[in-house]
Amino acid sequence: FEVSQPKEEHLFYTKGRGCNAKGFYSSDGFTVLKGSTVAKTMVPSFNWKEKREKMLQDYTSTENGILVLTSDKTFSSPSTAADFCIGSSNNGWLIWKDKDGNTLDSVYRKQLD
Repeated sequence: FEVSQPKEEHLFYTKGRGCNAKGFYSSDGFTVLKGSTVAKTMVPSFNWKEKREKMLQDYTSTENGILVLTSDKTFSSPSTAADFCIGSSNNGWLIWKDKDGNTLDSVYRKQLD
């Protein structure tokens, strides 16, 4: 008999401002995966600079001048996850896209209709 593999998570990606992150959406929120690179800087208008700085210290390490997430990190919403990765305010439902270019919104919200 075959041992069934857990269904692979539907992965989503976002790039921009030096970030190259991947993660998945679940009932817990949006989880950014270990190994994702996140933007070093934040736009001047960024809302939670201090909290992000603290999280960068706690959850990333610098490799070749690039900030890399050292563990999976779950955020309450796709937008918060995207904001953390990119260092600017984003609509996470639109900015996270799967390998086929489908937005998180089109994959998940459409299923809810």
